[in-house]
Amino acid sequence: MSQLQHIETFVEVATQLSFAAAARRLGIPPSTVTTRVRALEDSLGVRLLERSTRNVALTSEGAIYLDSCRTALDALATGQEQISATSSLSGPLRLSVPVAFPMAQLADLCRRFLQEYPQVTLDISVEDTPVDFVRDNVDLALRGNHPGGDGTLARLLTRTPVVLAALPGRLSDESLPILGPLARHLPSPDLPGTARCTSFALALELVALGMARACLPTSLCDGRGLELGPVPQGVPETLALYLAYHDRRHLPRRVRLFMDFLIAEFA
Repeated sequence: MSQLQHIETFVEVATQLSFAAAARRLGIPPSTVTTRVRALEDSLGVRLLERSTRNVALTSEGAIYLDSCRTALDALATGQEQISATSSLSGPLRLSVPVAFPMAQLADLCRRFLQEYPQVTLDISVEDTPVDFVRDNVDLALRGNHPGGDGTLARLLTRTPVVLAALPGRLSDESLPILGPLARHLPSPDLPGTARCTSFALALELVALGMARACLPTSLCDGRGLELGPVPQGVPETLALYLAYHDRRHLPRRVRLFMDFLIAEFA
């Protein structure tokens, strides 16, 4: 068995900190993962990973070797892409988008990208929770004003105006609560007979039924026949959309192409 396979297996285990998770990602039995890592350790004469029944951790030697392995694998991947730049693209591309993202726009983006690169498979999750790119196996994420934490790079794609929305004639109706995640900090009396939420989508539907006002991005209000006005003081006047990804020097070519596609779309 090649040393390269051993190294790739070790890198996957070190990234996941789990032999079982690495086996699932690589599509091989857990016993094979264990055998490859042990063979690599034997060839180097050092222990790379500490194992217990529940945990896996890098040794100090393992951490040093992991950095070298990643650098070498990145260089190999870059060289392979350079000599096969004309080959067809294939493989999965995993994207996470927020719940409030306009789904019609997203569907059209997918259609146009896949028409150009039909060998790519888009795997899209819709969620508002922070993305753990390694644990969740996500390539790219679209996020709002707070795109991520440590180890996350983010590029601003666009800013959408935010408005206060209500049924016509009820924009100044103080009996209606002001909803939406951007307005959650606003002081609001506890009025009986009202509903509250911090979801853009649900807030929009409550506004359309005359049960609330809401601070919403204008893109959600189009075609709903609502009266729009300036947001209350303290609510941001624009909602940013960021393209976020894990801090890696080399991304697969299909991921870089989709990034370029999104940047051009929102330019």
